[in-house]
Amino acid sequence: RGDRFGWVEGIDGKHHLSLFIENGRIKDHLSKTLKTGCAEIAKIHKGDFRMTANQNLIIAGVAEEDKAEIEALAVKHGLMEAGVSNQRKDSMACVSLPTCPLAMAEAERYLPAAVTEIEGLLAKHDMQDESIIYRVTGCPNGCGRSMLAEVGLIGKGPGKYNFYIGGDRQGTRIPRMYKENITDTEIMGHLDELIGRWSTERNTCESFGDYVIRAGIIAPVLDSPRDFYE
Repeated sequence: RGDRFGWVEGIDGKHHLSLFIENGRIKDHLSKTLKTGCAEIAKIHKGDFRMTANQNLIIAGVAEEDKAEIEALAVKHGLMEAGVSNQRKDSMACVSLPTCPLAMAEAERYLPAAVTEIEGLLAKHDMQDESIIYRVTGCPNGCGRSMLAEVGLIGKGPGKYNFYIGGDRQGTRIPRMYKENITDTEIMGHLDELIGRWSTERNTCESFGDYVIRAGIIAPVLDSPRDFYE
């Protein structure tokens, strides 16, 4: 799970630049011109643009002699940023409101601010170098893959979500509902408490999802038809 950001050399000797695109939304902002940057890169790039399953972008098939120019354009237009946290890279949402008619709560528009809050909670508990696989979807269809997250939110109504915890970082264990139909403010309160416990009680290198299972905070979902609604 996850993308390898930055330059990676392929077996053919070509280079591939993976770029973090928050919410997969390539558009120009006041602070960074992502869409213009991609257009400028396309003028000189001889390879492919590839979208990843994590809403990010790969500039693929770059020759050695073209790397510096492409990287310079990516930095200039905000496509490459050194200060993006691991938490932001490990967070994702579906498109939700106002685009999707199935959505019952915010997801894409809520995610950036929610991640900033979680970054603050991690820093508060001296865990700023760690991250939690965090997903938000506006409805149970789960296009943002909340059911494969360490912390998953599924929209129930305006500003309210079902709150799931206990998935793993690999995406092989689904989480279980921890609290039902609560506000985003209440969710952050619970995360503050849980991250605080994780920071002091975890085993070496133990992820958040594994910790809440081992600590007995939530039971693991081992057999979905049997366990999920228990």
